[in-house]
This record gives sequence, C-alpha cells and structure tokens, in this order.
Amino acid sequence: MTDFSDWRELDYDNSTVQLWVFKKSTTAAKFRAWHVRTDEEVENLFRNAIKSEVLRITEKVTYSHLSQNNENSCLEHSLEDSEGLIALLQAVDVPETENTDAQLKQLKGAVGYLVKFQSGEKTVYAVRKTAPSWKPTLRNKLINAIFVNGELSAVPDESFTFDSYFDFYCLNETIFVASKRAYESTVSDKKAYKKSFDDLTVDPEFLSVFSDVEPLKKYVGQNSMQLRRMTVIQQKALYRVPGFSDRVKLVSETRKWGINFDQNGKISVCQDTAKIVIQVLLDHRLLSEVTETIYDVPDAEAV
Repeated sequence: MTDFSDWRELDYDNSTVQLWVFKKSTTAAKFRAWHVRTDEEVENLFRNAIKSEVLRITEKVTYSHLSQNNENSCLEHSLEDSEGLIALLQAVDVPETENTDAQLKQLKGAVGYLVKFQSGEKTVYAVRKTAPSWKPTLRNKLINAIFVNGELSAVPDESFTFDSYFDFYCLNETIFVASKRAYESTVSDKKAYKKSFDDLTVDPEFLSVFSDVEPLKKYVGQNSMQLRRMTVIQQKALYRVPGFSDRVKLVSETRKWGINFDQNGKISVCQDTAKIVIQVLLDHRLLSEVTETIYDVPDAEAV
C-alpha cells in the first residue's frame, strides 16, 4: 500500500477527530497552535468533508515548483522537503498534557485550521486556510444573522465558517496538495524564493548572459509565480551551457521570437521580451516535430 492509497482508504467514519487552529510565528518554531474542543456533530461534518475529497481526488502528480493539478488530482510532495509543514505538525503534535485549548481571540486571528483524523496507528492531517471572515478587522464590519421560521434574527459574532474541503493533507512522510497556492502561502516561505532570485542575479555566469539584468529583475518583481520560475531556472542552470547565448540568438532569429541582443551577443531584456526569455531559460519553449508548432509549456518532462 502507498501513502496515497492509505490516505484514500483510511477508516474516516471511525476515526477520532481533533481540530486545531494556528497562527504564523516569527520565532524559530514558525507556528503557534491551539486545540479547539468540538462536539460529535462538528466532527462528523469534518469526516464527511474528507470522505468527499478522497472520492474526488483519484490521481496524483509529482509536485514541482511549476506543476499544477486538475480537479481530480493532487500534487504529491515529500514531507522532508517542507520545513514549514514539519514545523506546523510539531506544533499540533504536542503531548496531550501540554495541549492548550483555544480561546475566542485565537480563533478570530487564526490563519488556518488543521484537522487530525486518527485511525489505529495512522494519522491524516488536513489543513485549510481560514475564510477572510475570521479576521478581526473584517468580523467587526459584519452583521451575522440567521433565517428561521420566516424571520431574520441576529446571532452572536462568535461564529466561524469551515469549508467542506481542505487545501492539503499529510500522511506519514507524504503531502497531498489539492490547492497549491494555499499550500505554498501557508507553509512555504516566499522569502526563500526571493533569496534564491537575489543570489541568481549576482551569479557571474548568469550575469554574463545579459547586457543588463535590471529589466529582468523589474519584470519578476515580487510576483510569486515568477520567483518560482526563477528558482527553477537556477536549478536547471541552462545559462551555464557553453554557447548558450549564441544558440538562443540563432533560434530566435530563425523562429522570429524577437529577442534582442547587444553588439557582444548578450541578451538585452525588455518588458516585451522578458516573458519569452524566461521561457527559454526554463527550456519551456518547445517545438512539436509532428506539427512544427512552437508551444510554451507549463512544465517540461523529458521523454
């Protein structure tokens, strides 16, 4: 049995359910977490939610910085590669005697919640970002009401909305990501991507390809997707291949891609060509030998 099949076939109906809310922390622990007491009705709703999700998700795709999943698949990721999630699991796996029950202020300010489903020796962790209405600044602007017996009545503002699905799951040493954006914003540190890009833009071999790297830096900016792409570019390091710029120039002129070069044969990036240059550095601008059509692809897997 694999972790994926174990995740789908866990006995959720008879599992014990434990709810935690968490906030990010600037300390080395990365997260602070609090246990939330729940009744059987709420726990059954969580059981039904995850059972619905495992029925929906029937396929898995290997996680990468640029990979994407569809409505019936998830991205499979190794737990050892996610320092953020390891830290979150450590925060919610404290011994029972050290559990701290959440107070109202912790729920209001929580950035996410985690539900532990335990069946026998197996534990599935299901994580979801909280709805915007959980934020104190937004809650103060809301009027909460309920429609009963033909009448709208006010209800206390101590109400919280839980979605009937989760953003990602973990079992044993494997993470199953249903929402990549939510996963990366919850447990991945954007600063790591930014540092990677900063390191890349002072790499002499990378700089040697361009007449001026500043237009590329301006194009990437703080955009998370572009920063992830630059991390992949750094990992692939195609710019280190001897004669890389000459080859790009030849192909660009042949295929009329419009990439500009200075008198020394270095790539001159501008806002109009930055996207093309990034695709080339990723090796994601590919030619179909069948139709002779050129495609920009989201991920390139060698055959």
